[in-house]
Amino acid sequence: MIWGEPLSCDPSVLLEPELWYVARRQQMDHMLAVWALNQGLPVIQPQELKLRVFHTLQRTERQKAILQQTVRVLREQKIEPVLIKGHSIAVLYPNPDMRSSADVDMYIGEQEYDHMIAVMRAAFPEAYWFSEEHAGLHFAVVMDEKLDLAVELHRVAMELHNIPDGDRAFQDFTHREMAHTRTLRVGDTDVSIPSLAFDALYIFMHAWHHFESSGVGLRQLADWSLALHAAKDVKGLDETLRPVLERMQMLEVWQTFGWVLVHYLGLPSEEFPLYTERCARKGRQLFCQLIKDGHCGREPKLRLYGRTLYYFPYQRPEKGRLRQKIYTLLRLTFQMMQTRKLFPRYAYRSYFGALIKKKR
Repeated sequence: MIWGEPLSCDPSVLLEPELWYVARRQQMDHMLAVWALNQGLPVIQPQELKLRVFHTLQRTERQKAILQQTVRVLREQKIEPVLIKGHSIAVLYPNPDMRSSADVDMYIGEQEYDHMIAVMRAAFPEAYWFSEEHAGLHFAVVMDEKLDLAVELHRVAMELHNIPDGDRAFQDFTHREMAHTRTLRVGDTDVSIPSLAFDALYIFMHAWHHFESSGVGLRQLADWSLALHAAKDVKGLDETLRPVLERMQMLEVWQTFGWVLVHYLGLPSEEFPLYTERCARKGRQLFCQLIKDGHCGREPKLRLYGRTLYYFPYQRPEKGRLRQKIYTLLRLTFQMMQTRKLFPRYAYRSYFGALIKKKR
């Protein structure tokens, strides 16, 4: 699907309910539906499938409209937003309609963040909901009661709370690359999008954020594959990324995920920065975990050992400060013991960084 190549297996597989179940868990069911219908291939429940595709594409058009409106509103106040993910990634697919998205994400940066919040509150007084202003990475504006249309405006693109030096490296990288944005035409509006180098790292970091906590779908890795393919001619990309990944303690993580992209998603090895075959064993283990998890579908189970990663199966207590602190320590320890099954160096560094942060 992602490379626009002919189907290499019996198309009757598209009539198997199990395939669509797996595709849905991997966030690839819309992609599969658009691709199969456009290819004229047999699918199960074609009328129902066409209706779901139609509703998703309608939502995409509404997202494009609110994207254009947001860009115009902010530009009038001398704020230049940068679209991250979403339509800027969709255009990399053989058919942009294949990629669906949940909301509109835009990078603002810390300097204009407070100004942006005031502008958005004034421009969209009828919005259904505004998030807290300084509670996380972004300020969210939900436009409708159905929670169907949302814009997230990012103070920072990503944070590494538990690895301070790595976080500084990523923020420095972001500031450098946001000085070299590109332009994408959306409707009648020119929209700023990040550099190819930024997409190469950020899309990986976004996928890793989901994988580390509860599992990431292959759709996110398809996005990353196409972003890396688009960046194949960027000069010095290896030299740009290596020091950032090393300071984030994530070079091994990057290379293991890259092995999966090359061996299972069809990315040429020469198009993956810092590629190595040394992580083949971990790469196979990682791919099995990806298939087992799906997107945010990791199994909750209190099992510390073995090769499979699990999700912490308990909920945070609603009351009792001491009980909440004990819960957090147990959850962090459990998370570390899961992550170390694949990436022990990163797991220990992140864990001890989290403990030091909690003590402060």
